This record gives sequence, C-alpha cells and structure tokens, in this order.
Amino acid sequence: MTAAAETHTVLIIENPQAGKPGGLELVDKLETQLAERGFAVERASNPELIRHRLVETNSDSNAPVRCQPACIVCAGGDGTISMVANWTAPATPLAVLPLGTENLLAKQLGFDHDIDRLCDAIASGRTRSLDAGEANGRLFLVVASVGFDAEVVRLVAARRTGNIRHSSWVRPILHALGSYCYPEIRVSTDTHPRPIRTRWAFVFNMPRYALGLQFVAEGDCADGKLDLCCFRGGHWWSGLRYLAGVLAGWHRSWRDTHIEQATRITIEADEPVPYQLDGDPGGELPLEIRVLPGRLTLVADPTAARP
Repeated sequence: MTAAAETHTVLIIENPQAGKPGGLELVDKLETQLAERGFAVERASNPELIRHRLVETNSDSNAPVRCQPACIVCAGGDGTISMVANWTAPATPLAVLPLGTENLLAKQLGFDHDIDRLCDAIASGRTRSLDAGEANGRLFLVVASVGFDAEVVRLVAARRTGNIRHSSWVRPILHALGSYCYPEIRVSTDTHPRPIRTRWAFVFNMPRYALGLQFVAEGDCADGKLDLCCFRGGHWWSGLRYLAGVLAGWHRSWRDTHIEQATRITIEADEPVPYQLDGDPGGELPLEIRVLPGRLTLVADPTAARP
C-alpha cells in the first residue's frame, strides 16, 4: 500500500461485547459509507492483533507507512476507547462509534449513532487535542476511581460473560454494599502535599460520570488539569448520602468532601484497595496519577461537521 493510499485508510476497532446486541449492523453501515466516500477500511476486534498493529508502529521509527491510518474509529464503550488510546500515537486521530453501556466520552464529545455525521466528521479532517490521565503508566480518558466504586467494577468484570447492560450492575452493587469495608486511603497532590485521609476518591479528566452524575463543577478535558473529588464517610449509608448530594449539587459544600484540581496525584493505603480506569479494573493501590496535556487527537465534534 502506498503512502498516498494510507492517508485514506480508516481502521475500525470494534468490541463485539460492548453494550447491547445490534452494534454490528452500525459498524457494517459505517464501513459501507466510508468505502463509498473513497476510504480504504480495515476492521479488527482481537485485542492482541490490534495491539500488534498499533504498538509495533509507535515503537519502531522504521515501521512501514501502512501502519499509520488516517483515522481510527473505536466502536465500543469507554473501555474500548481507553484501550486503543494506550496503543495509539498521540497524533493519530481517533473517532468514536458509541456501543457501550454509558459511553461517557462519546456523550461529552458529541459522538452518537448518526453514521452520516460521523463520516462527515472523518472526511473533514478537522481534529482537536484532548488531555489524558495516566495511572501507573496506563492512560484513562474519563475517570480513575478508588474504593467502593472500583470494587463494583471489579465484581462486574469477574461476572461478565457477554454484553454488559445497566442491569448487569445490580447484583455487584448489592454484593459490594454487604461486603466492602471502606478502608482508609491517603491522597496527596502537587497542590495539597499533606495527605487527605478519605474512603472514596475520584479523579476526573472529564466531568461526566455514569447516569449523568456530575461530581465536579466544570471539568475541562483540555485544561491541563485533573479534577479530584474525595468523600470521607466510611459506610454504605454514607454512599447514599453522597449520591443524593451529587444529584442535588450539595456535596461540594460539605465538610467531609474534598474537591480540587491537580496535575499529579498519589493514592496509597495500608491494605489492599482496588482502583478502576474508565470502567475497567486497574488493580490495587498504590497509584501514581498525572495529567498528560494534549496527549490525544480526536476527530472534531461530529455535531459541528455540517453547516
């Protein structure tokens, strides 16, 4: 394949287990319409093959031009996009066909199921830069969280056998409510070096969270900062109180809530505490987090693709 041809290649990376069944038809439609517009289209769904396709290029300056597609479309949920971002060169444009359960990044950036509009955005060639968070060397685009929330994510992943729906979260949440012990964690930042002793910690690159919850007031994914939100209460009923507070917007003024912006964050504990990144289990503390300004290149907002 020549360099000229490669500049018109779109790689579609699809997650067949993302969200509700039926996403395959949307991916087929996207492939057809891109081909009609003159793009050469590749499709991939095997994570190991995708990683080989992308990482080999990023680590080898002599890699062939064919390994640099004009655009990569992530057809899946937030976890799929985060996976691809970890393996993609910063300058490679990414687009999103949201097929997951929540699709937080897609909602924040204006991507939806309108295939015509998505193709228009890809064809326009317009892009924007986006910050990313890095947690223990792994990128996250929306949120990293520690504590109860991460334990629920761990339980969902352990039970997963296929597509995840909103109902898939019910049993893990109930299980965690009865078993999680809310151990104390210590959070230090570049602006707050004295440890914040807390039980819950959320680090946002974007303000949107599951079910439309907004923990931070005005999170900006291109301001070179991360938004930290901590809750100190260590009981399940504290979680219900915090949920009500977030829904009403009251939690920001509570004495047992801590909110700040930072560029570097360290989270530690004296016992095993799980963390999650963009809806996927990450492991256990300790955790070193930093912001990477402009780390990603995204296709410009599809809603602005047409006059």
